[in-house]
Amino acid sequence: MMKAKMSMVMIFSLVLLLAFNLTAFAAEPETETVNPPDVIDHLVKAEPGVDVSEANQHKITGDLNSIESSQRIESHPARTLAKTNAVSATTATYATYSGVLAREGESAYLYPIYVQAGEILQAQLDLPRSEQLDYDLYLYELDMSTNTPVALIDYSIYGTYFNNYSYGRSTISENVGVNNSSSSEKAYLLEVHAKKGGSINDPFYLTVAISRAYDSFETDENAFHAYGITVSTGGSYLSSRSLNSIIDNDWYVLTVPSSRNYDAMNIALDSASAAKGYKAEVYAVQSDNRLQLITPTNNNVPLGTGSYYLRVYTTGTYSETTNYTLALTPVLRAEKIQITGFSSDGGPNDYPSYYYGKKYRITGRTFVVNGKVTTADNVPVANTSVIVLWENPYWSESSGNRTRIGYANTNSAGDFSVTLSLPPSTGSISNYLPGPISFTHYYDICGVIAAVADNVDVNAQQEVYHFAYSIYGG
Repeated sequence: MMKAKMSMVMIFSLVLLLAFNLTAFAAEPETETVNPPDVIDHLVKAEPGVDVSEANQHKITGDLNSIESSQRIESHPARTLAKTNAVSATTATYATYSGVLAREGESAYLYPIYVQAGEILQAQLDLPRSEQLDYDLYLYELDMSTNTPVALIDYSIYGTYFNNYSYGRSTISENVGVNNSSSSEKAYLLEVHAKKGGSINDPFYLTVAISRAYDSFETDENAFHAYGITVSTGGSYLSSRSLNSIIDNDWYVLTVPSSRNYDAMNIALDSASAAKGYKAEVYAVQSDNRLQLITPTNNNVPLGTGSYYLRVYTTGTYSETTNYTLALTPVLRAEKIQITGFSSDGGPNDYPSYYYGKKYRITGRTFVVNGKVTTADNVPVANTSVIVLWENPYWSESSGNRTRIGYANTNSAGDFSVTLSLPPSTGSISNYLPGPISFTHYYDICGVIAAVADNVDVNAQQEVYHFAYSIYGG
């Protein structure tokens, strides 16, 4: 909604612009194509845009059988959940554990976790709320006969960076996952590793979920396994994904080119998913794999050139059988504005050639200004606020009739229309029109300016005649 009143500063700047920079032109509007939103129906894992060398070099040292009991996280509840619900479960089964890491470099282990054929395992590590601690999460496949880790399956190695969430300040959770696409049961091991610092007073919490119902793109539990998505100028949307557990994280990476015609992206989930507690968040990557949450305004996320990571997760409930719709729409820059036509009681084609040239002539008291807002490369800009100001310098400022202001928002094609209710013309200029029947027309020369509300430097100006009356000259 536009504000009912424009600030005095803006009025002053627009009036000055009209007073000192009026030009007479009748530019023909360029033809643009309105691009409909594209469907994102093909997802490909992107190369990690963060440093993963540390994870690839990480290894479990020592024999698991010799691990001290203080380092072993009891695993039987998770194992029981997996086996009991393997056949009939369509919703995820959970177990949550807690532990402490006393010193930097220590690890705690949860194993064995049994996952049946066709099931997925997801795990989430919620770290202590201390900026001095940095823990990582690793997932290994386990040889069930020898109780030995045989392969590093997944890892989450974010650096600690405290963001402002609805539940308070915290660093993002560490999440890993695996899809057991084999034909037989497998066992896994989770390792919580203290990369920086340690504390006997600050516990971590490790939640494990095992699911049988999930979408075909699982698992992508952290930014290191994000799917690359490209957003078209007219916007793009994805509706092929679901959340299958309370700790399911779906990750996407957006690459913003330097040649973009936008500086923000509107990112929104469908209303049904939002009602469940689903969230869509965008992160910028800082040094040491720290993820900084970008704060949106009305779902508009400011973006510069570079890569950004988008996370979809839930803070409430979920539905593994109902897909969410994720819509991404560039907030295009309003870089050009055109006045495409006028209308009044004389219609849209009233352009007489008086002494001062060919200009549109307003007749009556109702004046319509039509226009279009586009980017520099002529892409229509929707939902942009526009201000239209009309000024008749022949009225004194104290009369209250010198200016009229109107507002509009552009439609999906970038078009706007503003209707102004004008005072009468003063008839200060006369123009004798000779002929078999001669007349003298009386009118004023008025200025019209249309400007983008957020940036009045983007404006278009024209002069128009305001007809008062005519006198028969014999």
